[in-house]
Amino acid sequence: MKVRIISGVVGAILAVAILLLHKTFVFPLAIAALICIALFELFRAGKCLQYYGNYTAVIALTFLCIIAMFAEMVLLHKHVTYQSTLFIAAITLLVSHSLSMLNTLLHISSYGLASVILALCSAWVADTGAYFAGTFLGKHKLCPEISPKKTVEGFFGGIAADVIFMVIFALIYSLIAHAHVHYLWLIFIGIVCAVISVLGDLSASVLKRQQGIKDFGNIMPGHGGVMDRFDSVLFTVPAFYALEMMYPVFFG
Repeated sequence: MKVRIISGVVGAILAVAILLLHKTFVFPLAIAALICIALFELFRAGKCLQYYGNYTAVIALTFLCIIAMFAEMVLLHKHVTYQSTLFIAAITLLVSHSLSMLNTLLHISSYGLASVILALCSAWVADTGAYFAGTFLGKHKLCPEISPKKTVEGFFGGIAADVIFMVIFALIYSLIAHAHVHYLWLIFIGIVCAVISVLGDLSASVLKRQQGIKDFGNIMPGHGGVMDRFDSVLFTVPAFYALEMMYPVFFG
């Protein structure tokens, strides 16, 4: 527990530092690093690590890499399975485009930094709220065969935590940045992202369970790898981005 707390604090400090430097090259560089590490962990989990060096190009070349990947499957069809090909294509698109949306959100308006924070925290706060609600109130298992510790009470606790955090953050931010907030829309986004974050978490749990691994990596002692912290983020960021495009949360 001590190692987990220390690792979490270090990670939080690093995240804050990156966000404070969001107007410099540090932010896109950090996103690129996260994409590379997350893809490496997923390729390793899917037992496709031998193909990693071929497909970790910049996002602009993602589709060309995928075309090359299918060409390789055709040429080396006796050794490369379609399951591996589709797995690589799916996670490459999901990870690269999902995390890249953070950089798009940052520059989408003068309130981009707030949007990035909400998109990230919509996953992490829901997970934390679900953990504590499940620990103290959990009685009914949510998906025992996939994630035995998840409970129905934790699921609703995560939704409540997400909504409360978003409203409090938006209130404070609106006072500092002199922005107006669509609170009802924000609450709706909080609920949607909290629900979707569970899907991301469970999807990662299924992959780990099927591959017989506990964590995707060990880059964060006590927490696991990047994917162990960003599995839900991969799902909440696109959801937050889509809803933000439909109707902005902050306006002048």
